[in-house]
Amino acid sequence: MRQTASIELFLRQLKLFVEKNSIIIVKREASVQFLASRGVSARGLEEIILNLTTDDCFDGPEPDRDPRYADKWTVAEFAPLFLGERLYLKVSIRTEVERAKCLSVKAYVERRGSDE
Repeated sequence: MRQTASIELFLRQLKLFVEKNSIIIVKREASVQFLASRGVSARGLEEIILNLTTDDCFDGPEPDRDPRYADKWTVAEFAPLFLGERLYLKVSIRTEVERAKCLSVKAYVERRGSDE
């Protein structure tokens, strides 16, 4: 069951941190290529993030699954529409330093059963 209140809180903090300190984009090849292929700048990615809604969230927020970051970063996954295309967007916030980072952005692919 989705926890709408925790998603709303996460989004408020995420948007505040993006507006205040911009977004840290983790330089993963798939994300870099995806953004470049769509002509999306860092500022464009920030606009996508600033327009996220609770309905876009499909997983999280939860502590980072990497034990090295679990006590510092909170992660959520979103699937917003952007120019008619569904995106997969994984973002993280760290409240004590008011920072937000984009861990991954790419085309959204429906999850399939393990036998497919």
